[in-house]
Amino acid sequence: MLDKTQDTLVIDPVKMNIVNRIAADTVLAGDFLFKGGLLLQGTLQGVGEIAGRLVVWHDARLIGRFRVLGDLYLLGQLGEATETDDEVDDQTEIEVQGTAYVASSGVSTGTLIATKLRMYDGAVLQGPFRTLRNAQSLPVLHGG
Repeated sequence: MLDKTQDTLVIDPVKMNIVNRIAADTVLAGDFLFKGGLLLQGTLQGVGEIAGRLVVWHDARLIGRFRVLGDLYLLGQLGEATETDDEVDDQTEIEVQGTAYVASSGVSTGTLIATKLRMYDGAVLQGPFRTLRNAQSLPVLHGG
């Protein structure tokens, strides 16, 4: 018998302590440092760090090289749109210290590096994914 239960992803920026927001139809380009997470509803392009959770909303786009010191919730686009389904945006690389959640509406054409990956039915992971290793999991060599 087929299980019809469905996972649900609930996004509440207030409960998630996200204090920064880039509104819809806003385009920012440059070098960035966001402390307290970010709700991205527009377009963010460049290089930077998000100290907290990052939510990329449905019509939002993240392009460039960013480090997220928390979880990523991808409901929009990570990387440039590509002509075909097998093309990759090699200019976009996102490193996530926590879990990368890719919702059913999420599309990643860039490189995604995360400690854990959680994909929902319908999510598109077009670019490469690599697992970020925790420093604690590395073997410790002791000299004799």
